[in-house]
Amino acid sequence: MAKKANIYDVAERAGVSHQTVSRVLNNHSSLKPATREKVEKAISELHYRPNQAARQLVTSQSRIIGILIVSAELYGPFAILNAMEQEARKEGYSVISISVLLDSPASWRAGIDQLRNLNVDGAITIALPNALVKEVEKSFTNETIVIVDAEPGKKFDAVNLDNESGGALATQHLIDLGHTEILHITGPIGGYEGTMRRKGYETTMLAAKLKPDVIEGDWSLSTGYEIGNEILSRKKYPSAIFTANDHLALGVIKALSEAKVRIPEDVSVVGFDNIPEAAYFSPSLTTISQNFDQLGNLAIKRMLSQLKSPGARETLMISPELISRESTQKKSAKKESRK
Repeated sequence: MAKKANIYDVAERAGVSHQTVSRVLNNHSSLKPATREKVEKAISELHYRPNQAARQLVTSQSRIIGILIVSAELYGPFAILNAMEQEARKEGYSVISISVLLDSPASWRAGIDQLRNLNVDGAITIALPNALVKEVEKSFTNETIVIVDAEPGKKFDAVNLDNESGGALATQHLIDLGHTEILHITGPIGGYEGTMRRKGYETTMLAAKLKPDVIEGDWSLSTGYEIGNEILSRKKYPSAIFTANDHLALGVIKALSEAKVRIPEDVSVVGFDNIPEAAYFSPSLTTISQNFDQLGNLAIKRMLSQLKSPGARETLMISPELISRESTQKKSAKKESRK
């Protein structure tokens, strides 16, 4: 088996010192373009791969970014993670993701300790509760922290969807269609995303002099289905429902459809997230779209910017978009939706 090339082999092939090769590997700004080109050509020809452990000893950087994410089968957080991995790779960084259990502080601690043992340069959290974000803050005192889809603060950068605006968009869409009895099914109690979406809904309802009607939920299909059956037990159905995510919407639609309640003729439904399946629901789902790729890319860019040149913390907000499909229509004046 052929011997693996080392930094001295690269230096000899390029006709430079091993220190110059090191400067190329660390993207030093003082190098002449011609020198960089020679070294990069030698690296390619020799299939050289730097020894990351040795590199960390020299630079005190692992070039690893740790990601903490809740262990759940939700499309949004994992779509954001996928975008982060691709963006980090382009910049020469590796991403290590650790899944934690939402209701288990022991799991939080184990995940945080695992990232610390890897000597990550920074940590990014995705859609974590405030209590867990605070644990991250306590543990990573010298590392850069970026939070995604969580309550922003002054101590670290945040990249969020404007969830309040999204809630307002969904609600206003239904009001514009003539609906006045609009039910909102929330996300988990105390969660930042769900709280802000609810706030957008309630603010818009009150501004239109309409009475908010709220049922607390979570992010799951099963909860949407259960709440759908709860709605069926009412003497009078709402003419429209806004759910805090698309999975809730799918559960609600299934329950109502089984009871022969027509969507959207009897009840209009709006979701939130625009998961890939939303366009293939029956009927296709009107929803609020968030750009998960943009969220992930911006989070990595903020992380790398702070690692390169620490500066003032920023909160970046991404605007949501209403995607109008078949699950909403103008309220019919002919009859009320009743049990």
